[in-house]
Amino acid sequence: MRIVIALNENLGPGFLANAAACIASGLFDGENDLLGEQIEGAECTFIPITKIPILIVKQNRKPWSELLKRAKRNKMKYMVFTKEGQSTTNYQEYVERAKGKKLDDLEVIGIGVLGDDDLVNKFAGDLPLLR
Repeated sequence: MRIVIALNENLGPGFLANAAACIASGLFDGENDLLGEQIEGAECTFIPITKIPILIVKQNRKPWSELLKRAKRNKMKYMVFTKEGQSTTNYQEYVERAKGKKLDDLEVIGIGVLGDDDLVNKFAGDLPLLR
């Protein structure tokens, strides 16, 4: 299992980090077996982190609709993140902005997928790493 997150590489570093965090949190929802155990340190407790790789790649001018079709075709768990979500701190406002909308009606800034290694590699094979 692994995660790949494709992002619009033209976003600033803070927006990229925020988008990756939001997408990862969505993909991990309900996936408790993918998280490690809590670690008790001498002076603090380390919360569980992922046990699987998370790769961040560039959208690389691929249409978001094509990437979404790849995820759906391979029956992968996916998460689409939009500017409408990133530009508000009120979740209900995000719901109102996105509910019932087609992908083309929103400003997509990233798509993440979770799946078996082979399927994830197939999804992202032509997308370069974000460096």
